[in-house]
Amino acid sequence: MTPQIVPPPGSPPNITRDALQSYKVLKAGGVIIAPTDVGYALLTSTQAGIQRIFASKNRRPNHNIGVIGTYHQHRQLHVLPESKFEMTRVLTEDMGMIVGLIAKFNSEKLHPRLAALDKDTFPQVTKGDTISIAVPEGQFLKDLGRLCDEDADGMLMFGTSANLTGQGQQFRVEDIEISVRESVDLIVDYGLQRWHVYGRGGVNFDVENMKVLRMGAGYEIFRDRMLRWFPHLLDEAGVDLDEDPEYGISET
Repeated sequence: MTPQIVPPPGSPPNITRDALQSYKVLKAGGVIIAPTDVGYALLTSTQAGIQRIFASKNRRPNHNIGVIGTYHQHRQLHVLPESKFEMTRVLTEDMGMIVGLIAKFNSEKLHPRLAALDKDTFPQVTKGDTISIAVPEGQFLKDLGRLCDEDADGMLMFGTSANLTGQGQQFRVEDIEISVRESVDLIVDYGLQRWHVYGRGGVNFDVENMKVLRMGAGYEIFRDRMLRWFPHLLDEAGVDLDEDPEYGISET
């Protein structure tokens, strides 16, 4: 397979156009490689697409996969007190930081977006009564997520890093293994991605228990903001946020 690449080599991005084209590919059941600030990602919206992704990554077929969504979807699908939705809004919307948010969903009355998932996809994007939704910071994924929010069928995007399993984040398209690149329908190539210096994915945060599950890119910024603005929520949960051993900031 020879995937289409946008924008054409030598041309600058057109985020509105590129997001719409990506949405159409995903809506048709395709797979894309998309830029995120913490590396390129494989995205799809169907079970067939998930299986294509896993095959290209050499990942076992029943492996879990996360939702790449929006703050709006986070509010729709997660069950949390308003104080924590305010916290996640500040972190992701106001301050523009990518965070993977893990929290419970209403398992007794499924939201239509979750109820629409087939029997194979539902257990792959949920773990018990929790679901992970990464709320991205880059404008491309924000525009693509908005199109999903407006989708009449309530389409969700599922995603994982664009690389062979165990090989780590890739921050340029040309660094992604050829077999992975050739497995998709569309590649959105926006060059070197912002947080390449970390060589990590994003921060993963268990919002219900206020626990960091992964010290991802920019964790020291995440930690500083939490300690400045939401110490009361950390105190309520009895949680201390460890300093990043590689990118720590000395306390004043």
